[in-house]
Amino acid sequence: MGISNLDLAMGAEIAEPSNPANKPGSFSQRSRPLSRRVTSWLAMVATLGALCIAISGQSYWIDEANTAWRAAEPHFGTFLARMVAETGSDAQMPFFLVAIWAWEKIAGDGEIALRVMNLFWLIPGLYIFAKGRIDRLLVAGTSAFLWYYIDEARPYGMQIGASLMVFGLLERAVVAASDRGAEGPLLSRCQAWLLAFGLIALAGSSLLGAIWAAAAVAAAACAVSWRSRRLAASHLIGPSVLLVLVLAPLGLYYLWTVIGGAGGTKVATTDARTLVFSAYELFGFAGLGPGRTDLRTGEGAIVSSYVVALASYAILVGAVTPAGLIHAIRNIPPRTLAACAIAFTSAAALILMAGYILHWRVVGRHLAPAIAVVLALQAAGVALLWRRPAGKLVVLGFLMMALASGASIRFAPRHAKDDYRSAAGVVRSALTEGDRVWWNADALGALVYRVPLGRECGSALYVSEPRPGFASILEAPTLIVTSKSDIYDPEGVLAAFLSDQHFQITETFQAFQIWRRVPSTGPLPCR
Repeated sequence: MGISNLDLAMGAEIAEPSNPANKPGSFSQRSRPLSRRVTSWLAMVATLGALCIAISGQSYWIDEANTAWRAAEPHFGTFLARMVAETGSDAQMPFFLVAIWAWEKIAGDGEIALRVMNLFWLIPGLYIFAKGRIDRLLVAGTSAFLWYYIDEARPYGMQIGASLMVFGLLERAVVAASDRGAEGPLLSRCQAWLLAFGLIALAGSSLLGAIWAAAAVAAAACAVSWRSRRLAASHLIGPSVLLVLVLAPLGLYYLWTVIGGAGGTKVATTDARTLVFSAYELFGFAGLGPGRTDLRTGEGAIVSSYVVALASYAILVGAVTPAGLIHAIRNIPPRTLAACAIAFTSAAALILMAGYILHWRVVGRHLAPAIAVVLALQAAGVALLWRRPAGKLVVLGFLMMALASGASIRFAPRHAKDDYRSAAGVVRSALTEGDRVWWNADALGALVYRVPLGRECGSALYVSEPRPGFASILEAPTLIVTSKSDIYDPEGVLAAFLSDQHFQITETFQAFQIWRRVPSTGPLPCR
């Protein structure tokens, strides 16, 4: 009975002692490691190729526009001053913003250029996490969560790459402690320094990343015996000193930002629906369902159009993930399993409680480092099921639907990002023709796409969260741009104005509406 390279690479433990080809020193046995390494490298290249396809040149959306505006600042001192003066969550992303500011000086401020930086975090993280295992590479390469967030100029790509690196290295340390007992170091010196780098990147990417970094260290510390930790200390002295020197001031900085009121946007709060949506994102459902704009506007009935695809994928996830859990329970020592479960559940619970108490909405991206655990469990499930004839069909179905979800996020129009670029183009043309324009969308999105904001002639008037009667002191507009009314017109004041003044939509872009007065009176000259 033959054994395929894929079976070998996915960790299938099949023994055939009666077959002479399997005797020690046989050509078959010597050739397998080489063929397995080649297969693993091909899988790594294919995975990175797929994830590179995920990077698009679509318009920046709200949060990305904030990143692009900060990264484009030419003077580092001014950049730092703006960051520390920020009252939103950007103040709590110090290392990410510094990294992307430096990257912009090398690669430029284009959409693809800024998003490509995610690869420099993801490649080493994926290499360390996978350890040559085909199952982990396949699951990562088809993860809709990775497809979505590698295409964002935000800290989530940095967090995912760093968390994969940290997970892979701590996993090696825990396994070494279990296999070797009290003999030898748990990590090489190089691995110990890489672990320190990964923890610094994860903790410095954002305040939420710091919570996940602390959870990872706590899980590893509890999973490894005191004697093993003592023997590993010689390799960890230098990295530990570096961690203290970097993370102690970083922790004080985070505390200062919290006291100063910095935090997430209080557009909505965390509830059961956001918890479900977080799982929906992390497990890769997002591409198979409706777009985020449709979900945001409350058009729940649209979900019914995607029930078959979502239910089919749910069945496959429901087969693969429990299989991974079974594998973990069977093969991971109870102490290690309990330590990981408690640490990571505590981190997620802390973030969810903070979202509920402080009234900001926790979604999948705020739990991004947890994707390392999700991918590891699903990969274990894939490897376990692949050993059974019927299980192979489940695995193939799961991977195909996961890839379809990721590809849909990348290419389906319903999943496109907020189209600030197109909306800004309409406004610039209208201003050239003498229109008076109101801009009811993100201000930095307008500035990034070169829409001047102000009250003077040739500029668009920024109108956000208007109050009743606001229009009485303003010149009447001829064109109004609106986006995401729950953020920029939460009381519906501008919507009422549009109806009363007989404005109608003349163009739409993703998350945007362009309104003109009907019947059109033509452009009114600026005064």
